[in-house]
Amino acid sequence: MWPKSSFLLFWILFSPVLLAAELAPFDAEYKVFRGNSYIADSQMSLKKKQGEWVWRMDTEARGLYKWLTRKKPFIETRLQPIDGELKLLLENSGDYPDKPATHSSWFDYRDQRIYSMKGTKIKKMKLPKNIYNLHSIHLLYPQMLEQQQNEKTVNFFKSGNVNKSTLNLQTGVRLKSDKKFGKEDIRVDKMTQKFAGEKKYFIYYYQGDTLAPLKIEQVNPGKDSSVMWRQD
Repeated sequence: MWPKSSFLLFWILFSPVLLAAELAPFDAEYKVFRGNSYIADSQMSLKKKQGEWVWRMDTEARGLYKWLTRKKPFIETRLQPIDGELKLLLENSGDYPDKPATHSSWFDYRDQRIYSMKGTKIKKMKLPKNIYNLHSIHLLYPQMLEQQQNEKTVNFFKSGNVNKSTLNLQTGVRLKSDKKFGKEDIRVDKMTQKFAGEKKYFIYYYQGDTLAPLKIEQVNPGKDSSVMWRQD
């Protein structure tokens, strides 16, 4: 038996994918930690612009790390309703938000191709079905809740390549207290994302009526984890 969630009252899903009409814009701020060190601030947002949904994240180093780098990496994803589904349209990323993107990828559903440009080089690859990136992967959380799915395998686009990725969803998990966030344990939904052939994986923790995760954890066995905490 799956526990009831107020999230489902907000995300009433009528189809296998989240429709654009059901999305809610948001602005979220995060503190980023590596091990016990506070290293950066990030801003994540989802907005609707001229018929497209724009998901963006900007990061800026803090403390000692700010002295080590002037980079302010960003990544922006544009999503568009196609055949009743929200699909990837464009992904841009770079190190300086006031300069052109250094890596851009287009998703062409007519020719079933992905065109990925880094510098002056363009890489072409087949566009598979059920493809997501680090932003649109969060659309699968309410879908898996509604369909009572514990596990799902999708195609994942990252760094100009497509790889198989498996999601595992657990609901009502206790998230232990953390001095970076609060003193009390809380109940959250936990989605773990692993990648074929890779040891590194992500864990997303959701709480509340938003697709902005409460916590994002990047786990690399043998090394310090990187953690993002949403600042409510």
